[in-house]
Amino acid sequence: MRVIREEGSLRLLVAIVAFFCLCAPASAAVPLSHELCTLGTGSEARISDVLAQSQKFDCSEDKYRFSGAKLWAKIPFRAADLPDGAIEVQGDNNGLTTMEVHSVLDDGSVRSATFSEREVVDSWRPKGHYGLAIPGSDNPEIRNRIETVYVALDRPRVASSLTLLQLASKERWDNLKLPLSAMFALLCGMAIMPFFYNAFFYGALRYSFMLWHSVMIMGTVVYTFSSSGLIFLVFPDTTLTTKFLLNYWTLAICIAASGFFLDRFLEPGKIAKWLRPILLTTAVLPVFVTAYIFQVIEGYDTSIRNYYHASFLPYMAVVLYTMWHAARRGSRAIWFQIAAWTPIIALSLDRIARGMDLYIGIHELDYGLYFALVLETIILAFGVATRIMKLRRNHESTLRKQVELTLLAETDGLTGIGNRRAFEKRFQRNRATREYSHLAILDIDFFKQVNDAYGHEVGDNVLRAVGQTLAQTVHSPARIGGEEFALLIRQEDLDQNGQSPSAIMSRICESLIRVVHESVPEIGQPVTFSAGIAAIPKRASLKSVMATADRRLYDAKNNGRNQIVGFDMSRTPALRGGDTAQA
Repeated sequence: MRVIREEGSLRLLVAIVAFFCLCAPASAAVPLSHELCTLGTGSEARISDVLAQSQKFDCSEDKYRFSGAKLWAKIPFRAADLPDGAIEVQGDNNGLTTMEVHSVLDDGSVRSATFSEREVVDSWRPKGHYGLAIPGSDNPEIRNRIETVYVALDRPRVASSLTLLQLASKERWDNLKLPLSAMFALLCGMAIMPFFYNAFFYGALRYSFMLWHSVMIMGTVVYTFSSSGLIFLVFPDTTLTTKFLLNYWTLAICIAASGFFLDRFLEPGKIAKWLRPILLTTAVLPVFVTAYIFQVIEGYDTSIRNYYHASFLPYMAVVLYTMWHAARRGSRAIWFQIAAWTPIIALSLDRIARGMDLYIGIHELDYGLYFALVLETIILAFGVATRIMKLRRNHESTLRKQVELTLLAETDGLTGIGNRRAFEKRFQRNRATREYSHLAILDIDFFKQVNDAYGHEVGDNVLRAVGQTLAQTVHSPARIGGEEFALLIRQEDLDQNGQSPSAIMSRICESLIRVVHESVPEIGQPVTFSAGIAAIPKRASLKSVMATADRRLYDAKNNGRNQIVGFDMSRTPALRGGDTAQA
């Protein structure tokens, strides 16, 4: 466990270092959300048409509520405030197709560049941005003459393609692409490790919450892999629409899985019955909303995404209440959720507010969400391990109690050997193993007289001595009545000694007489025994074999006691010496 904790601490340290590494380049760009203006046009509109109606650009707070197949953004270009070298325009690339970037110089001339969907994909930057070079910015003379930049997006699906617009150094982001991608790959690797722990332990333990946790892990990994842009490194032919769908669906599935995980993970009784259906219903709500967005309206209305982001809010409210509710009920497991989910909920609320265009916010917090998601998988991995160990302890304790109860139920309390129930089980097992070939029923002669003459305490001592002596043999004994004992005679003993079952029982009875005489000296005369023996046919039932042995026991008693009978005397005209023996 110490190794796991040290590994988790190392991961956390790496995540913190990575957070600062990633935030540094992100903050170096120049955001434009407050300065840009927008205009919606038809899909055939050209830059000349847009320049002719530049006065129609909306620079108000409603500028992100546009209509039209093509969206234009007008951006002021202040060369003095920008890094040296070529400049690129960046923004969210979710669901984009073709784009245009135009530079308007101080003399009114225009330099243009049109980018196909494939070129937009190839221009990806870490954290799911595109990076399109501004025409002329790589030439210092032309760059100083650029006054305005126009960006055209065909059928944008998310407003963040505009709200996240920023100007940045192309060279710097080209150089950062590899190390930042490596950092996101490291995050994915850290996040997926608990999945293999779950897969390994689930094969043996079969706890359902491990499956839901695995779904959460894979959702987190796929979301990070897709939204960060790593998907374009591994699968270069991926379209921006595919990335867009993965981002939305994986988050919705993660939320749904987390609700079922929370329900299954906590200790029984820590979530009220009335709260469970509310928790699970709100957990699956984003899945249905996502299906509606993409199946009904095909995801083209940028304002509809507000419904997507809003669908997470009821679940977050219910989760916050559930964590408080379970903590009040004394749940220990819930503290792992509190530690893992509180940062995610806080960062998600900010992300939802920005996704619904309630405010622009700090976009660098998106990096924090990545690390919070990875940290969550690590914390919950500890929680799952702790919960598994507790469940295993409880399971082992239950098994021990079951074994103890079984022993009590199958053990004779006075003699310490098996009772009739245990004897019946051993006989049934013997039908398959054929370990025992004969069954004997042994009875203490005149035991009632012993109790009457010496008291029940002395009688109990006799029973204990008999039970202990029988238990020391290689055969399987049980006490089946007051002074009656049953014995399964092992075939191996017959084979090794070359003796008949009657001879073996005669030897056992002689040993019993001696032990009782030595251990219960209060009894002056010897205590003798009678026994009946029956062979165990292959398919015979216990009832029939015991009936035969019992009948022969009574023959022994009726014939004067202190003897072993291995045949039916009443059905045989003459005695067979090999089947009758004096003890």
